[in-house]
Amino acid sequence: MSSLSEIQATTYEYREKKPSDAIADNIPLLYALRKKGRITQIPGGRVIWEDIRFQQNQYVQRIDPTQEITLGYNQTIGGFEYSPKIMVVPVVINALEKAQNQGEAAFLDLLEQRNQAAEDSMMNNVEADLQGDGTGFGGKAFAGVQSYISTTPLLGSYGGFSRVNFSSIRNVAINAPTTFTGATDSSNIESRLRNAKNQVLRNGGPELCLAGSTYYNAACDAMSAKQRFTQNQEMFEAGFDNVVIEGMTMVLAGGRSFSGLARIAADRCYGIRLENFAMRMYKGFNFQPLPERVSVNQLVDVAITVGIGQFTCNGAGLSFVMFDS
Repeated sequence: MSSLSEIQATTYEYREKKPSDAIADNIPLLYALRKKGRITQIPGGRVIWEDIRFQQNQYVQRIDPTQEITLGYNQTIGGFEYSPKIMVVPVVINALEKAQNQGEAAFLDLLEQRNQAAEDSMMNNVEADLQGDGTGFGGKAFAGVQSYISTTPLLGSYGGFSRVNFSSIRNVAINAPTTFTGATDSSNIESRLRNAKNQVLRNGGPELCLAGSTYYNAACDAMSAKQRFTQNQEMFEAGFDNVVIEGMTMVLAGGRSFSGLARIAADRCYGIRLENFAMRMYKGFNFQPLPERVSVNQLVDVAITVGIGQFTCNGAGLSFVMFDS
């Protein structure tokens, strides 16, 4: 590790005036939610609600002209209930550092660089949570796709609804080697994804396919064998390599991880209907800095970036997971 202090690195000594970035990870799911408008602010409340029409009206009838209509009521509308989670990252600068990092000697703003590092670090953690199952860090993590799109969709619950009792909230889960025989590779991944997508098809299928490295490599190999294939230009121009396969934009869930945080397994993918998922963040706490704090007994200023909210789902019945193990 370099012996240069942060002050040395950000004050003038003939060094490059733009630092290289060895912090930011690949964050495709967070980016896709943002572009879809699925990161929203809520005004408050003890818990976060997501409404769903979860059950058919059981009194649809076919009758003769004079037949009496059977009247009745069964509950068709309900709400998922989610508890908010909190993520913070502090940035600290002391008086000596502020004194040194000013005037002509300062070609990089030390506090600005620390804030950027803090923001990138937080976004890495948000993406890791979004790809997780909500049980990390002693249950303090935000929920993730694995909280809702389960490899065992007949078990467990989310948002207060039991998958056992309500089939409409169950995702499709496909154990590829068991269902199709043999491992998933470039020769069969298209047909397997078509099968998975068609099981959740309704006015289109999942827009995003979040894939582990083995599945993503297989899909790229399958596409590269064709004379022509399609990419999502918007995702590509934003820096997210992808292939459009079976109408879904498949992106790599992992890649180079400077943070070392976990992502989804290499041999699986999640077909995600983005309209059923959202980051619901409390107003004023949407991963943004609070007013700077000054210590009363130290020459230190502290800025804390805070996110309070939850990654929610209003029903995973239009999404799927396919996996090899």
